[in-house]
Amino acid sequence: MLNYIKRFLIILFINFIDQSIANFSYDFLIILPLTFLAYSFYVYKSDKNIGGIEAFSVGLFIDLISDSYFGLNAIIFCLITYVINLYANAFKLFSYLQVCLFFGFSSTAYIGFTQLVINLYDFSYLTLFISSISNVIFCILIAIIPAYFPKNIRMRI
Repeated sequence: MLNYIKRFLIILFINFIDQSIANFSYDFLIILPLTFLAYSFYVYKSDKNIGGIEAFSVGLFIDLISDSYFGLNAIIFCLITYVINLYANAFKLFSYLQVCLFFGFSSTAYIGFTQLVINLYDFSYLTLFISSISNVIFCILIAIIPAYFPKNIRMRI
């Protein structure tokens, strides 16, 4: 039970950072879904398979704290959990660049789907394209950072 509370507090903190960055970066047509990327990373690095009920409940929690349509993140989180669990063994064969491209493009799909649902009349392909490039670069930078830190500082999940 304590692990679930810790995860929800971490998600709450990441969502706060996500909304703070979104206020600044949306002026540059960049959407960086940190909450989605953090959850995807958690599913990817987890030793056990994350079930659909946990993915759905985390998605509903994020819907509640982020003022989005109820069930939007829950459905997307269930889908990404299913895809990551389905290809868990294939990810072991991929290079870091391929995994970064997967997470960058999956976050682009998340942005595209949420923008279609939330901003149907204000959908911008330019925002989607710029966000795609920035998400891939962000994922590559996050993958490169652990190589420059000593082993005792690296984070473990």
